[in-house]
Amino acid sequence: MDIESKIKLIKSEPLEEVITENDLKELLETNPHPKHYIGIEISGMPHIGHILVAGKKINDLAKAGAQTQVLLADWHTVANNKLGGDWERIAKASKFYRELFNAFCPDTKVVLGSDLYKGNDEYWKLVVQIARRTTIARATRTLVIQGRSEKETLHVSQYLYPMMQAADIHALDVDIPHAGMDQRRIHVLAKEVFSEMRMKKIVPIHHHLLPSLLEPPKISGDAQKEEIVASMKMSKSRPGSAIPILADSAEVSSILKTAWCPEGVVEENPVLQLCRYVIFPINGMLEIERPAKYGGNVNYGAYAELESDFRERKLHPADLKVAVSSTLSSIMGPIYGKFGHRKAEILDMFKQ
Repeated sequence: MDIESKIKLIKSEPLEEVITENDLKELLETNPHPKHYIGIEISGMPHIGHILVAGKKINDLAKAGAQTQVLLADWHTVANNKLGGDWERIAKASKFYRELFNAFCPDTKVVLGSDLYKGNDEYWKLVVQIARRTTIARATRTLVIQGRSEKETLHVSQYLYPMMQAADIHALDVDIPHAGMDQRRIHVLAKEVFSEMRMKKIVPIHHHLLPSLLEPPKISGDAQKEEIVASMKMSKSRPGSAIPILADSAEVSSILKTAWCPEGVVEENPVLQLCRYVIFPINGMLEIERPAKYGGNVNYGAYAELESDFRERKLHPADLKVAVSSTLSSIMGPIYGKFGHRKAEILDMFKQ
């Protein structure tokens, strides 16, 4: 695959941003197999954004020749007080996350944070060096990656989180750090600190975050993009907001039926975003089945065509939801087939 084809594949949806495309081109010209990584906090039952969106981009990078890695951030989970900071629960949940990524991203190496840090004095030295170069104000701003407001009371452990995430990049010798758009601030911090410390130049990339399926919140006019993204993203902690990765077809259908999807409304429409960032990148098309009196069946081979028909009210939300539900269930089918028989046991891991 030539460099232009690699760049096109890496930039394809669900990717939203590369910092910067020129840096990516320069990297690929000098290194045909750059090291990639994405860090995943073990914070609860994964939803489709964690696996289908992030996983699709991981697989794209692997096809483009990158050495892909998933870091299961177990110590970050403790620092952020997720799963009650219970190490035994976190260890069990990490094992499940590893199985999930091995199933959906078979060409990707899965690394456990606690294994990376074990006996690694250089890692903790770097955490301190990064902390020395980061003000409290800037560290607080990066904590939007945890979905928190700057006005919220934060624990000291949570300030370790961005420092550790930056140090992870160096510890894994990463060229292409990867995350959702809500984590771009920490990658910008890492890029700047690494430059100051004369360390390896990195090329951060960020995929689109699926929005909540609930009606979007009203956002103040002075909110920054990362804060807007964090406030609107799909959340496993809000019922009806997300589609769990182990949802069966009946559950997917039930969740989609109540999803916010006003007729003719394209902006911030979460059902259309499922089409754009999950179905078309993975499935390549969407088939609508409906009676002839309502327009008959139609196959959409590109998202733009679907969006246009929806905006012009040629496609009803009810028909769209049925098609999205059916197609998502088909995409998720192999995962459910592998893990569905253990669903009760797995759900029990994440109970509060």
